[in-house]
Amino acid sequence: MSINCILFDLDGTLLDTSYDFAYALNQTCRDFNSPPLRYQALRQTVSQGGLAMIQLAFPTLKGEELNIRKEHFLNLYFENIDHHTHIFSGLERGLQVLAEQQIPWGIVTNKPTWLTEKLLQNIHFPSPPNSVVCGDTLTVNKPNPAPLHLAAKQCHIDSKNCLYIGDHRRDIEAGINAGMQTAGAMFGYLTDDDYDNPWPTKLFFETPYEMSQYFQHTFSK
Repeated sequence: MSINCILFDLDGTLLDTSYDFAYALNQTCRDFNSPPLRYQALRQTVSQGGLAMIQLAFPTLKGEELNIRKEHFLNLYFENIDHHTHIFSGLERGLQVLAEQQIPWGIVTNKPTWLTEKLLQNIHFPSPPNSVVCGDTLTVNKPNPAPLHLAAKQCHIDSKNCLYIGDHRRDIEAGINAGMQTAGAMFGYLTDDDYDNPWPTKLFFETPYEMSQYFQHTFSK
């Protein structure tokens, strides 16, 4: 089946956001007199979202105390959202291929709009995304297929001709639920469990460069 559109998860697939998350979370730890976390432990948690990250830092807290720290963390992240974030090294060429061949592409993320829009303001892509669907764009998010269907519609491509790429099992499940072709970004924020329990997809990219090579082979004329 032909691929006429590429859809990306954001954190851990298209952009490496882990360093700015690490700064914000460890600053939150310092502000609340808690020991900082090792970068690798945090990196493996990024794709699970803000709540998972703050629970990693404050595992014994619940309720209002945890929510106070989560709000503090997300506000710090917002203020420092693009200091070290960048397109994964090696993926720039693949995005250039999409631009040169006029292949529609988009972003489907569970990240909320207020963070996504701020982040993308200072990220320069070879061509702008045809669609950006955030975690609060609809009333449901991944692995529900609705956000992916919306992105395909905005790209004017049938879902079955879209390839959705992500670094979390939830992304693969969402793509399958949407009737899309799927691929795993194995250079992203994976946990040990992701390696122990293989994802239900046949296409994997071990490096961003490998993804770029795939785009070049698939779309270059």
